[in-house]
Amino acid sequence: MNDATFPAIATAIKKLTGLHIEPEKYYLFEHRFADVMREYKLTAYGELLAAIENGGDRHLLSRVIEKITTHETRFFRDESIFDALAQQIIPEWKEAHAIPGDTLQYPELRIFSAACSTGQEVYSIAMILAEMHPTLVKKVRIIGSDISEESVAKARSGEYTEFELSRGLTEKYRKKYFISIAGGARIDKALLPAIEFRQMNLLADRVDQRFDIIFCRNVAYYFEPEARVALFEKMQRALVADGVLILGSAESLSGIMTDYVLREYGLARYYELNTVNVTMFARKK
Repeated sequence: MNDATFPAIATAIKKLTGLHIEPEKYYLFEHRFADVMREYKLTAYGELLAAIENGGDRHLLSRVIEKITTHETRFFRDESIFDALAQQIIPEWKEAHAIPGDTLQYPELRIFSAACSTGQEVYSIAMILAEMHPTLVKKVRIIGSDISEESVAKARSGEYTEFELSRGLTEKYRKKYFISIAGGARIDKALLPAIEFRQMNLLADRVDQRFDIIFCRNVAYYFEPEARVALFEKMQRALVADGVLILGSAESLSGIMTDYVLREYGLARYYELNTVNVTMFARKK
């Protein structure tokens, strides 16, 4: 049975993370916060609410965020977008940014993986680049972010269990890019582009760099319309003039943003920042 404080807890979580939790999902609080309440010796949900609203205990807030945010991820999730990255997005970037000379050179390629959870998306991007575009490896910088401190710590470690490795990772990639450890394997970062992980609240924190490619997949889906628009506007400000924004398969900019051209490669769809003012979508008034 839902506690009377659950609506207020949902409001506090929305303020903290931007996530909108429908009343029919309030049952999640009972299941997901039980460990946190035991850890902090809280006997009532009102006490948990007070601790969240107080905001003074960063570890408690981190634990609450960890428990309530979605961590569904795997290596090469929605494989078609990685095909698009390797076969169309990166080749077009190389063609547009090549520096002539005896051998072609390239500027730094900057990629942002927003809400990357425990890092599988970041490492998938890195492996695709190392495998399909090895001459770019030393020219690429990938930044992954997540709101959860625990998820970021795991992503930084690059260590995954056998179960996690079995979800989307081929044997070829495991043998080439991972080192076996007890119970699983650890990514071999020496073979990959430069990677950095940061804890970040996508709605509250500034994105202080500009990127050529942004992965922001399956994030806006959990936000209400106003927060969704704010997120997309922030991602646009973080893109370079001809940058690419990659959303989840169930997400779209249609009716929200006008400054993009919809691109396709096979089953994959993504958005290229429109520098020639080709109208594709009508922005809501």
